[in-house]
Amino acid sequence: MLAESLTGKSALEFSGLRGWLNTPPLTIESLRGKVVLLDFWTYSCVNCVRSLPHMKLLHKEYAGDTFVLIGVHTPEFEFEKIPENVASAVKRFGIGYPVAIDSENTTWKLYGNQYWPRQTLIDSKGTVRWEHAGEGDYDKMEDRIRDLLKETGKSAENKSNAGSNKLEKFGLISNTTPEIYMGTLRSQGFGNGQVCVPGSCTRYIDPGEHSRDVPYLSGDWTQFPEYVMHETDESGYVLLKYGARNANAVLGVSDTKPVRLNVQLDGKPIEKGRAGADVQWDSTGGYLVVAENRLYDIVRTKAFETHELKLVTDSDDLRLYTYTFG
Repeated sequence: MLAESLTGKSALEFSGLRGWLNTPPLTIESLRGKVVLLDFWTYSCVNCVRSLPHMKLLHKEYAGDTFVLIGVHTPEFEFEKIPENVASAVKRFGIGYPVAIDSENTTWKLYGNQYWPRQTLIDSKGTVRWEHAGEGDYDKMEDRIRDLLKETGKSAENKSNAGSNKLEKFGLISNTTPEIYMGTLRSQGFGNGQVCVPGSCTRYIDPGEHSRDVPYLSGDWTQFPEYVMHETDESGYVLLKYGARNANAVLGVSDTKPVRLNVQLDGKPIEKGRAGADVQWDSTGGYLVVAENRLYDIVRTKAFETHELKLVTDSDDLRLYTYTFG
């Protein structure tokens, strides 16, 4: 559901942008005569990342004289405001269409948005004709694009595979663990509180029994507005019992030195058959190398499963922002 629909109203001009990728600067006015799809996204949002293959197919099929797809990158976290980080993500995801860097979410707010991702479809006369929040409805999105292209006199003969079953579907099972934020701004709390030891009151002790969908900390951690940070070079971990098919986490570092995180599932090193794309391997088992602030793909299973995911570190520079599931 959108906060306020703009359908039937004139599209608003871009505002407050810090730059563009893959194109010289564009304006809504300069795009008159073209059908324009705005995709509001951010690179640490798993829902946005899952929508990218569909956006890329739409761009591949229809980009030209009468259609342009623009990704409007609108950050959720502070590190996503940095244009160089956005450029790195665009390159990593292989995005070839124009991307506007909306670091202060100015254009995002002008369009009345509250969600990632969100699509706004504008006709060749500059009128908003369709809006959509969240993942899915790619067939409907493509049909709307084709209808607007026909209004310009362009023939749209063959559909792309943007809504094809060949692309992974991401419907959530009703009891899938929700997104879990770790910073003070949106955290629902931890399963255990801090205890004091000589010289510090930032230590957490794992109680040993864990409720589902509640994070537990062990070791010396400090909670900041957007994340928790491991503060010492002594071993510590975050444990979360979850239910889902896929488990991801937004992780980061403040320094340029990479940080290692050992990955355990149910008290054992994660198996290769359950490991996500960002898990690496050595003789001790699976681990992550956190070298930049982004979304990390940690667990992937073929069916809905319940596990205890433990991320273990001895770094004093690890930041954990949020967990997301699918």
